Amino acid sequence: MEAEGNDPIDKIAEEINKSYSSKYVREAFKILNTLFNNIINNPDEEKFKIFKKTNPNIQLKVLLIKQVQTLLDELGYEVKDDERLIFKGDIKRLKYTTYVLTNYIHKIDEAIEEEKRQEEEKRQEEIRKKMEEVNRMYMEQKKEKERLMEQCKNDRKEMAQRPKPKDSVAAKLNPGMHEVKVEFQCSGGARGG
Repeated sequence: MEAEGNDPIDKIAEEINKSYSSKYVREAFKILNTLFNNIINNPDEEKFKIFKKTNPNIQLKVLLIKQVQTLLDELGYEVKDDERLIFKGDIKRLKYTTYVLTNYIHKIDEAIEEEKRQEEEKRQEEIRKKMEEVNRMYMEQKKEKERLMEQCKNDRKEMAQRPKPKDSVAAKLNPGMHEVKVEFQCSGGARGG
């Protein structure tokens, strides 16, 4: 995002935008716009012209940006005391500043949305690739199953074409007790009797 013009406000806003994270800049610009719009919409109320440096939101989200003080000086804020600044500048400058800051906020929002869109596209692409891989594996398994089924079918056909083996016949057994005569011989000496 380039500065829109040669106005110091544009240059300061651009420098802030380049120096800090988009989300941090967006938050700071929104707070500044709220403060500036309060003055624009209520130019006669002094309470809106006071910029309290002790406000925790302002301390954490705005004043940590070193260029903010330069921006406030450029707009006509003056030191009231150690804790507060007071707006003494031109309302037209504030209006122009809110225009510039709002443009940066919109551009940051668009960039954030584009980043989200790209992340979603990337996520969808990863899902598509995973689905393709699952489908490829499914098709491979299906082909393997079909191949095995065909092999089983062919094996059955082959088995059906083979001649049937003859039934085996077992040797006939004669059940019952059989007498067997066993003679023992001793080698050497006398026979025991």
